[in-house]
Amino acid sequence: MWAKQKQLGFTIVELLIVIVVIAILAAITIVVYNGVQQRARDAERSSELTSLQKVLELYHADFGGYPKCGSTGPNTPPAFSASTVVSCLTDELVPTYLSTMPTDPVNDGVNLTYRYGAGYTKTGPVTFTGTAPAQDNYILGVKQETVSSPSYSGWGYSGLTLLLGSSN
Repeated sequence: MWAKQKQLGFTIVELLIVIVVIAILAAITIVVYNGVQQRARDAERSSELTSLQKVLELYHADFGGYPKCGSTGPNTPPAFSASTVVSCLTDELVPTYLSTMPTDPVNDGVNLTYRYGAGYTKTGPVTFTGTAPAQDNYILGVKQETVSSPSYSGWGYSGLTLLLGSSN
């Protein structure tokens, strides 16, 4: 009689099962990793806006007012205005208070950009007013990646989910 030889190796079904398991694990890892990155960028946004808020309070202590976008200095008449942090505050804060202006980690120039509004008072988590006595106040705003509500759309920007403001 012929002796049966034992075949070494894996069957095609076993190989396919291993490939499917590896693909599932890779997909889960990618999704989890992406969420971690977004949360880290949101934490950076919050930290940078809090630091910028402290710098603005130092500026207020030195000059008796907050920077006004597009004005010639802190003693000019109050003006309600809003733009990006970089375009509004660079001349006023760099290099005396900051070496460089903070920018959003993604900074797409449209939605993911730090915003500054002179002459606005924060009234809630994502609400503010531009009525008196708001002239000596400000708000900072940003759209976060992992937070979708509550959100505010103002100044022509949509979905601001984090607002910080002056304490006045």
